[in-house]
Amino acid sequence: MVCAMHLPNLVFVYVSQALPQNVYLVNLCVAVEQFGYGFGFTAYTMFMLMVSEGEYKTVHYALSTGIMALGMMLPAMFSGWLQEQLGYQNYFLWSWPRRSRDSS
Repeated sequence: MVCAMHLPNLVFVYVSQALPQNVYLVNLCVAVEQFGYGFGFTAYTMFMLMVSEGEYKTVHYALSTGIMALGMMLPAMFSGWLQEQLGYQNYFLWSWPRRSRDSS
């Protein structure tokens, strides 16, 4: 599942660096992105369902869903500004997960 979530990031880095003009290649990259994030978020949802146990499982699931949404909304609020500061190509290189770069 981790690979499914990181594959779209790699695709975005490729597209930002190569700037392909082929519509079919761009469509393929978008399809990989949709599949990867969909697969990863489905796994995360199943994990939330599995963890949400006990008498108040609906409340636990609602809170964890809210935390997930907050984790997507807060970075999105600053992403446009950050992209303008770094430039299109550098933004996707900067946003690549730091852990994978620092571990080598």
